Amino acid sequence: QEAGRAPSMRVLNTASAALALSLLALLAWHSQNPTHFELFQASVEADAPQQTTELAWLNKAAFVDQVYMYAGLAVDNKHETGFIAKEIRKHNYQTQVRLFTSLDDATVRAVLWDQAVHCLVWPPFVRYPGISETAKTDLRAYAAAGNNVVFLGNYVAVQFMNDVFGFQLTDDYQNGPYYRNDRNVRNTPFQFLPSRVEQASIETYAVKTRSLPPGGKSMLDTLGATVAFVVRYDMGTVCYVGYNYNTPFHADQWTRVLHCAVKM
Repeated sequence: QEAGRAPSMRVLNTASAALALSLLALLAWHSQNPTHFELFQASVEADAPQQTTELAWLNKAAFVDQVYMYAGLAVDNKHETGFIAKEIRKHNYQTQVRLFTSLDDATVRAVLWDQAVHCLVWPPFVRYPGISETAKTDLRAYAAAGNNVVFLGNYVAVQFMNDVFGFQLTDDYQNGPYYRNDRNVRNTPFQFLPSRVEQASIETYAVKTRSLPPGGKSMLDTLGATVAFVVRYDMGTVCYVGYNYNTPFHADQWTRVLHCAVKM
């Protein structure tokens, strides 16, 4: 037994000595190359905030359960409306997108007086929507009562917002990318966006930031032009996203912008 135990002890001693030498070599290498470890640590720390932001966006997806969206003659139902409804429900498949097609007073009032739905989305207009003064008054009252009205972008939408809400928005155009306005996004869903959003196509429609009304805050902008802004309207909000969702390029980024607007 003593003879059998001796080889085992020699193997154990050899392994222990090899491990000790390896540790000494690692310590010596680290003392001669401290910057390598620091760069690695810095890389990990730099990645952490972005990962945290991405996870926060997913984890805080307490999304609305119902949304009304206009799907009448003033929008492109063949190419855009169905896609936008699908994008609203992306990662939020419990959300119901309820479409309405008429802008007559009775239909608009039925939509706006539905106590179960607190968000109304207007897709990009292909023509100016025919809406009565009564319906405009109801739309203002809907926003003022604490609900959220979201317009998706082009300059017809900008004109419609001016006419309904009394804004004096001025259209503008600046090439992207567009940068998250960290001063304004704090404590809003927009704070979880990437620090910059790429221009998806030339059909991105901006508004001069200085033309925003009191209570208006730009969420994404560049060179004095905003492509996503929020206006506090009494107890509610009016949101604008200056993009028409007709191209797949950078679509995920713009879907996140849409989600932020819907969640306001």
